[in-house]
Amino acid sequence: MSSNARRRTVAMALYAAAAFALPAAAVEVVKVGVVEGLSGPPAITDFGESYLQGLKLALKDYAEHGGKPRIDLVVYDDEANPQRAVSLVQRLIQNDNVSAVVGTVSSGNVMAFAPILQRAEIPLIAGPSIATNITTDFISQKPSYIFRCSMVEKFQIEAMLDWGVKHFKKIGLIHSTTGYGSFAAKSIAAGVKQRGATLAAVEAAAPGVNDLTPQMLKMRDAGVDLVLDFHESFELLFRPMAALNYRPVVAGNWGLSSLKVEQVVGAKTLEGTVMGQALDLAAPAAKAFDGRMRKEYGKSYRWPVLAALGYDAGQILTAAVSKAQSADPKVLRDAIENVDGIKAITATPSHPFSPTDHECLKQKDVFLGVWKNGEVVRLEPKR
Repeated sequence: MSSNARRRTVAMALYAAAAFALPAAAVEVVKVGVVEGLSGPPAITDFGESYLQGLKLALKDYAEHGGKPRIDLVVYDDEANPQRAVSLVQRLIQNDNVSAVVGTVSSGNVMAFAPILQRAEIPLIAGPSIATNITTDFISQKPSYIFRCSMVEKFQIEAMLDWGVKHFKKIGLIHSTTGYGSFAAKSIAAGVKQRGATLAAVEAAAPGVNDLTPQMLKMRDAGVDLVLDFHESFELLFRPMAALNYRPVVAGNWGLSSLKVEQVVGAKTLEGTVMGQALDLAAPAAKAFDGRMRKEYGKSYRWPVLAALGYDAGQILTAAVSKAQSADPKVLRDAIENVDGIKAITATPSHPFSPTDHECLKQKDVFLGVWKNGEVVRLEPKR
């Protein structure tokens, strides 16, 4: 080999070694799939659109503050249909090559696709679904890829029953015949029994009904003074009250705090209605966030607590992406679990998760809210 050839060979070897030694180029874009109920029943779209609004605002803040890598959302509407939700998640994995997924409204949909994401080793931040077992079914798997930033059904039911059994003589329950409604009814019946009480009346109704007069008539005749509302069409329970001359206290799912429900039912009718909450609008940070959302979305903004949880989910996601600097789902999963320093709008703590707990909210973070003078405020205990 000539001396020139030897020099060229050595130079090429040194170049290759130097190139190999350089750190891998930082990823520029991380794709995140979003599956939400954005059409169909009003209650479903109210949940889905509100959560998505908060998520988008968090990503907007991240981008405006120079956050890198860039996060691109791939958003799909599952129409509250579990088969469609599964199909969309498979598309996100196989075609869109997302690094993480956020969603959805229906707990049944989440439970249908969460095992797929766990097997694919792609992290899920579930929300605003609330069924108690969404994360606990997976937490023993090491590692679990299933996280949640939302209300937890068990937490709001526990708070509600502690209050209800203490302050009311007769408690009744109206629930839907969906999987969600049946699950809630079972949890409530067990919780009431644990507290040494009984339900004075229990009535079920299909999700598609538009009149709960028969159910409310039975509540009235049973002398129920607190009606627990766990039917997805939250407003239906209020409509027969005037005709029946029956005005019990109503408490139920956090959906009762939606401004959409207030628009349909009216502030006067909703006065005194109680529900689970994780956002205290009297807090300065929550007030400021509410003002930002009203300015950002105008009349399409209608549900503070849902938007705030979507925003906090977005904060967790952006902090994890910034920390990971990677589109690798496994690296991103670890970053989500170890996120710290979150300045949440809701009661979500600064360090939301641990290897044994993938819920952003804990029982102590959930309280009861009440409609008072046209807004939802913290329910103060009776003295």
